[in-house]
Amino acid sequence: MGAYFNIAGRKVATHHLVLGVLAAYGVGIKAALPKTDKTQAPPINASSTEEGDFVKQFLKAFDEEEAKQKAH
Repeated sequence: MGAYFNIAGRKVATHHLVLGVLAAYGVGIKAALPKTDKTQAPPINASSTEEGDFVKQFLKAFDEEEAKQKAH
């Protein structure tokens, strides 16, 4: 069938060892990456305060509509 290693008295297939190493490598990379706050929105670069207020009101209305859609 395939190659096996004898680890702690049990036969372990080489492809299981490879999958374990790759999983450990992926978890290590995930742990090493900096944590980011995904709830913070990017800044609104409006040319005037009126435009900035309009964008904020639009986003607020959109979030409320989205919350209604999730509730149903």
